[in-house]
Amino acid sequence: MRGLSEVSATVFLLVATVALSALVVSTFLNLVYGPSQSAFALETARPLCAARVVAVANEDGRAVLYVYNRGEATCVFDKAYALQGGSVVDVKSIDYAVPPGVVAEIDTDLPFDLGYVYRLTGPGGEAAEGRP
Repeated sequence: MRGLSEVSATVFLLVATVALSALVVSTFLNLVYGPSQSAFALETARPLCAARVVAVANEDGRAVLYVYNRGEATCVFDKAYALQGGSVVDVKSIDYAVPPGVVAEIDTDLPFDLGYVYRLTGPGGEAAEGRP
């Protein structure tokens, strides 16, 4: 009986290993990596909110923020913070939406102080900050 030589067997095993590795890698790329990259590309392609606080006014001891949205999407804000030295002094829940290209007046019910920094945040990562 004739057998398979060691060289032929080694070449066959090497070809089989490379073929199976290519199958595993292509399956990973098509089923796991590709869809996650597509979702990331769609998320970064959506219009963004780009707001900033352009003025802070004192209205009867309360801080009123004037926010300009220079982005392409509506900015939604749900929290207002008063900060001093990086620490939160006070926080209030708010509910404001600022359309693109608009300056909105947002009454925060936070105490007005010239030493405070005022920050607005939203549920989708929106943020705006300013000081008097």
